[in-house]
Amino acid sequence: MEKRFLLAIILSLFILYFWAAITPNQPSRNYGHKMAQHVGMNEVAEHTSASYVANFVNQPAPLRQAFGEKTERIETDRLAAEFSNIGGVLSKIYIKEYAASLPLSNIGTIVQYDKLSFAFDRVSSHEILFTFENEEYVINKSYKISDADYTITADISFKNKTNMSKLINWDAYGMVIDMSSLGIKNNIDKHNYERDRAMFEYVVASESVIDRKNNAFRFSSKDAKNHVGPVRWVGFRNRYFCAIFKPLYETYGYVLAPLSDEKLALTIQSRGVRVEPGSQVSFASFIYAGPENFEALQRYKYGLEDIARYYRLTLFDAIAKIIYSAMHGLHRIIPNWGVCIILISTVIYFAMYPLTLKSMMSMKKMQAMNPQIANIRSKYKDNPQKMNTEVMELYKKHKINPMGGCLPMLLQMPVFIGLYQVLWRSVSLKGANFLWIKDLSEPDRLFIFPFKLPIVGNEFNVLPVIMIFVMAAQQKLTSKTMIMSDPAQAAQQKIMSVIMPVFLGIVFYNFASGLTLYFTMFYAFSTAMQWKMSREPAIVQ
Repeated sequence: MEKRFLLAIILSLFILYFWAAITPNQPSRNYGHKMAQHVGMNEVAEHTSASYVANFVNQPAPLRQAFGEKTERIETDRLAAEFSNIGGVLSKIYIKEYAASLPLSNIGTIVQYDKLSFAFDRVSSHEILFTFENEEYVINKSYKISDADYTITADISFKNKTNMSKLINWDAYGMVIDMSSLGIKNNIDKHNYERDRAMFEYVVASESVIDRKNNAFRFSSKDAKNHVGPVRWVGFRNRYFCAIFKPLYETYGYVLAPLSDEKLALTIQSRGVRVEPGSQVSFASFIYAGPENFEALQRYKYGLEDIARYYRLTLFDAIAKIIYSAMHGLHRIIPNWGVCIILISTVIYFAMYPLTLKSMMSMKKMQAMNPQIANIRSKYKDNPQKMNTEVMELYKKHKINPMGGCLPMLLQMPVFIGLYQVLWRSVSLKGANFLWIKDLSEPDRLFIFPFKLPIVGNEFNVLPVIMIFVMAAQQKLTSKTMIMSDPAQAAQQKIMSVIMPVFLGIVFYNFASGLTLYFTMFYAFSTAMQWKMSREPAIVQ
């Protein structure tokens, strides 16, 4: 492979790795509307947007009841959910099928009642019912976990006990993102947390816009925001999983409120509903907590699939989703993800082969012109304008496009970047085995050393080593396609042929083995192409 192509890939890897860190967050929109702050459960006070957020963030937390907290746990084959009597809340969700937890709490609870004690009225294998009563209302909260998928249905009802009409308008914690427990359990958890936290993202979908923030593991007053208008859902996603809270009632707006540097509340406001004496009103919600699977989310018909996004750039995101659909379609025919990766890498490489070949031929023509270009630069070194004119005339005479070597590579970059992200974020690879690889979402780890080595640690990963040897062979074949008369250039090529394979092997050493498998196949195909090129007459520079 030519040096420029390798450098382009390395640059792309660094851009991908630090994408979230170097890309600024989208600025909050200033809607300039007034926000209704709910006072109790039957009065509405008008406040400006800024004052609402300030009051929400700065209000003191109510004291917990002296009698303490009680919890109940309900489990299905896919989910385990923990509920607390304080607030009658869904406090924890554990995805059993993937042994994964989500850093969320207070899902779907009533903000104004989140520190009060609810009674466990009924607990069954799939359902739990809470009850709270004061002088004005009887509040019933129920949660029912589906045994068929990763969903929970929630329902909150208010019964008016008074002899007068009540206007009920309440705030619901769609969820509270809580990062305080992540990265501290053990070294493995800490490593995964630090590696994947750039992919933590909260998402709020209103009718007019979808607001997102990546790197959602630290919060400040800059995160405080409110929006007036109907809310479709709020959600959180990480590398593989997502949780979405979908209100099935009319909403007034949402508020993002940082509770600390490690906690953020995503709050949804309901529209006011008038309840007559002795009557009751119910507010239903839909909760999804599971793998971020596009097809599965799409089946619910709530637009939940909009939470899935690979890139902010529309083109890259669209290409990544096409690759995702192609991979999953192929897997329905061949139910082995390792084989699917090999096949998809084959299809993509040979689909791009005409561009790759055109790029390499253009580079060879450019290399053939190097002696003449060197003469022109030497002859007109004191006249840059004349030098550029003569070089362009030389290109024109030999029908060479100076961008011919780079443009085809740039056209391949969206596909390369899209496939990278799909393989990195695909939950389908989690736990999938192939040959000696036990988990395609992790390094292949053939065995563990009893000691640590510099850079690579104590794991022996086979695929990156194979990739180093494949790239070294490719570099050797590349050097055979040309005979360099410039000793300095020849020495540079020799150094690059050693450094590049080792460098990329180190970069990929701790990557997911599914991703490394793709690039190993890519370099194997490139090596075969270089072997074909090496059989052609050498070009003297």
